[in-house]
Amino acid sequence: MSLNYKAIILCGGLGSRYNQNKKRKILKPLVKINNIPMIERVMNIYKKQGVREFFLLGGYKFDDLKKFGKSYLKKFPKIKIKIIFTGIKTNTGGRLLKIRKHIDKKDSFFFTYGDSLASFNVKKALKEKTKNNYVISTYKYKLNYGKLDIKGKILKKINEKKFEIFINAGFYILDYTILEYIKKNSDSFEKIIINKVISKNRKKFKFVKLNHWAPMDNIYDQKKLESLLLKNDKLF
Repeated sequence: MSLNYKAIILCGGLGSRYNQNKKRKILKPLVKINNIPMIERVMNIYKKQGVREFFLLGGYKFDDLKKFGKSYLKKFPKIKIKIIFTGIKTNTGGRLLKIRKHIDKKDSFFFTYGDSLASFNVKKALKEKTKNNYVISTYKYKLNYGKLDIKGKILKKINEKKFEIFINAGFYILDYTILEYIKKNSDSFEKIIINKVISKNRKKFKFVKLNHWAPMDNIYDQKKLESLLLKNDKLF
């Protein structure tokens, strides 16, 4: 069954943390996890749940992203892909602003990053989307370090128990009205736009909890993710 929703995926960043100290730089969404590029794994999260149209927002190493798009279409010819250059240094919110003509004014759309995987249930998340809200995904992340309670420069208490915090897992459902909050190419979606939505109080962010989530920010994350998927390749 196909879903009439677009999935917009950010693929244009410099990947500074991953490419640090590397002679041969690579577009991070094209990093292969057990021989499959991250961006393909992200797209497959949506594709296996019925999404058939994708927008890949590129910038850094754009030609490499276009090559990936061509190879993906050979494997999955029924999928629609638009690969759009949105600037080298454009921020995450600004990239959305640059493709506003491609965003339907009446329909919601999926929005995410090309460097993390999650057990994102498309249909469950869509049930939370109304005209009065957007949807944000969250994951309960365990901190493996001791927590310090500090007042001024004085340590009041140390607690070595493992704490859990809710983090932004980066899988959203938005609609055209999100563009009202984005003013500049330099606007960060996660740092500026989300907080602007909250402060304006015209729309809310409803959250959906994820059972599994994994980033791919650096070599350590890559190896950890490869090991995780060797044990269970259907985790995401």
